[in-house]
Amino acid sequence: MRRRVALFFRLICMPAVVVAVLHLGSCDRDSPDGDTGLYGTFTDTTDGTVYRTLRLGDQYWLVENINRGEMIDGSTDQQDNGVIEKYCYDNNPVLCDKYGGLYQWGEAMQYSTRESSRGVCPPGWHIPSDSEWKILELFLGMTREDADDILWRGSGAGSHIQPEGDTGFEALRGGNRFITGTYNRIGNTGYFWTSTEAEGGHAWRRGISINEEGIYRSINDKSFGFSVRCVRY
Repeated sequence: MRRRVALFFRLICMPAVVVAVLHLGSCDRDSPDGDTGLYGTFTDTTDGTVYRTLRLGDQYWLVENINRGEMIDGSTDQQDNGVIEKYCYDNNPVLCDKYGGLYQWGEAMQYSTRESSRGVCPPGWHIPSDSEWKILELFLGMTREDADDILWRGSGAGSHIQPEGDTGFEALRGGNRFITGTYNRIGNTGYFWTSTEAEGGHAWRRGISINEEGIYRSINDKSFGFSVRCVRY
């Protein structure tokens, strides 16, 4: 799979030279701020934050977990009050700086129920839908059958997007916040909301684990606190 991904990037991203390191290659297509390169940048003009961006296929992803908003205690539910709120693992803001914030689904979506809503993402970006995650998974080599399945699927796909992987996605394992307000599994597992609702107060999520090579897909109660990645085209 590593050779297959590398070949794909040679075909679409290397017009003149072959670059020794995959994530330092150059691309013809501009990044969101006009930079060329597999890694680009995006500047949020509302607060001056500069994000790294990554092109995978036709998608651009932010190369970090979102860390927007004011920290509140994990024992309190996030509220629709016009202020972006986040949890920091163990109520420690230093861990937000490293792993990003954790958000209940409603707060992540800024209380919209529309797929691909901007939510807590910076302007011009949005929370990926379940289908948009599948586009990434297919790009990573997952079969359509596996992409449509649930639980752990696509052996190797998760390894490619973890911090130790070869795509540059760097999916940080920021753990989660339980409904009870406690935290779990930082450094071991990362969970990411999609913008796709499911029945019964649930929404679709993805998960990666240091102990697994695949990517986890399931529905989850919206009251949990998970990480958020943002995408655009």
